[in-house]
Amino acid sequence: MGIPLLWQAVRQAASRSSLNLENDCKQSGGWLTDAIKKMKNMKKFFLLMMACGVALWGRAQQGTDVLMATLQHGDEVSVYYGKTALEEAYTAAADSGDVVTLSAGVFSFSNHEFQKSLSVVGNGFVSDMENGIYPTIIEDGLYFKPRDVVDDDGEMVKEGVKVDGIRLEGLKLSYVLFQSSGVIRDFQIVKCQLSGSERPLLFESSTENFVLRQSVCDGVQFGAGNWCNHQNFYICGSYVAVIDFPKEYCTVNVDHSLINSLYQNNLVGLSLGNSIVKASNISSGVVANNCVFIDNTPYNLIGAGNWVDCKYAGIFEESMNDLAWDGVKTFKLKYPEEYVGTDGTQVGLYGGPYPYNPTPSIPQIKESHIDTTVAADGKLKVSMTVEAQTED
Repeated sequence: MGIPLLWQAVRQAASRSSLNLENDCKQSGGWLTDAIKKMKNMKKFFLLMMACGVALWGRAQQGTDVLMATLQHGDEVSVYYGKTALEEAYTAAADSGDVVTLSAGVFSFSNHEFQKSLSVVGNGFVSDMENGIYPTIIEDGLYFKPRDVVDDDGEMVKEGVKVDGIRLEGLKLSYVLFQSSGVIRDFQIVKCQLSGSERPLLFESSTENFVLRQSVCDGVQFGAGNWCNHQNFYICGSYVAVIDFPKEYCTVNVDHSLINSLYQNNLVGLSLGNSIVKASNISSGVVANNCVFIDNTPYNLIGAGNWVDCKYAGIFEESMNDLAWDGVKTFKLKYPEEYVGTDGTQVGLYGGPYPYNPTPSIPQIKESHIDTTVAADGKLKVSMTVEAQTED
């Protein structure tokens, strides 16, 4: 049964008042069973679960043959197909509050400017074809910029439509750029890979309460301009190739991460904790606590509990001579009980509140069977095995 026909069958079944869902779900943790018990409106629940399942079908069933975007707007669910599915979902979405779920595959976003508070969740950035795991790739990258609007009095409101409160999860992108004359707030990049340029995470904007976690990023540039002010910027459980330019008035905190390079003398607004770092120099004023420094004892080092001039062979399980991300090295510690952070967990990627884990949190269908016809009484039999990363 084709995916579009399947979706039609789902909508047909859900429209019948006598809908009776026979769902033989097998999922450790029991979250789906609990959700069913708590759901007062089975029709809405059924539509939501099928939208999520259909959108993720590509992971286990068809690789990247079916490109799909599922737009959730309140209780309404819409599905779009093809390489431009993300663009179509974006166009149909409200200015704030909606969520787009993408299947595995390569999507375009030729709109250039992303000017809505629209969260985008994908199938992850890891590729493992042998096990049927495929990434969600947005080939054009994303450029976030608030939009000017005209109010009811005909007056121009600069940046009246914000790009605040957005969550990007489970995506592989060539870059993410932010541009605003104001402040972009409450933005999360979770379990994503940003690669393809020297500094794929680039700010021409101030931020507040920005989170980069459990991600892989080739570089972060906080903006060379004095007007870029980043407050409560949090990097955790992540690999970052290089960090540069947070000013002295910024509060950029790196926790339980791996940093391959620090841009010397431009990091005065940076605080390092419980991380593994390769750097020969640290700007005056930067504080580092319980960090492992590879091959160097940095100048201007302030803080306590640090390990300096460490060798690769003594730190990591694997044999390596650099901290470059290649998708093969895991960077797991040889002696995790010896290198302990301020919170009592191991330093590096696998300690702290958000240990590195690229598996996205959205449900993923591993096995399924859906009847091809709907009975006269409105019954549609569905059997599926669902897995999700229920813990961050």
